[in-house]
Amino acid sequence: MAQIGKTATRNARSVRPGAAQMTQFLEALAESSNVAASARAAGVTGNAMYRERRRNAGFAARWQEALCEGFARLEAELLSEALVAPSGNVKDATLKSRAQKYRLGLALLAAHRAAVRGAKLPGGSGAAALGSAKERLRAKLYAMHAQMEAEAAAEADQDDGA
Repeated sequence: MAQIGKTATRNARSVRPGAAQMTQFLEALAESSNVAASARAAGVTGNAMYRERRRNAGFAARWQEALCEGFARLEAELLSEALVAPSGNVKDATLKSRAQKYRLGLALLAAHRAAVRGAKLPGGSGAAALGSAKERLRAKLYAMHAQMEAEAAAEADQDDGA
């Protein structure tokens, strides 16, 4: 019985997505920049799409274009939300929290976009760059957290001085 499970798994791994599935995946990726959700929308596994990207240079190039378009859309959505003037009586703490959320979202998008394009990220040199992906991610998150705290402190100082 164990053999049947192994065969089914092997068959699932060997299935390549068809042209229609790849197109549907790329359209969804251009809308969301979310590989897992795009794969589900196309009715395939994310692993199958990653394998196809490694096998097929043309698909990899189209993937990159769709991902960049998705990043641009997400960035535009974040910016449009951030630029909407608050209506009514909104507390300062709510405004600061919202602004911090948008800054963090835009920073994460910029970092992810740079990583996908192969650009060197700020702080990417040194010991953290030599460690595992988990260590590098942890170092980046700590750096972003420290930057957010510094910005919040600077804003608090500005408010106290005003």
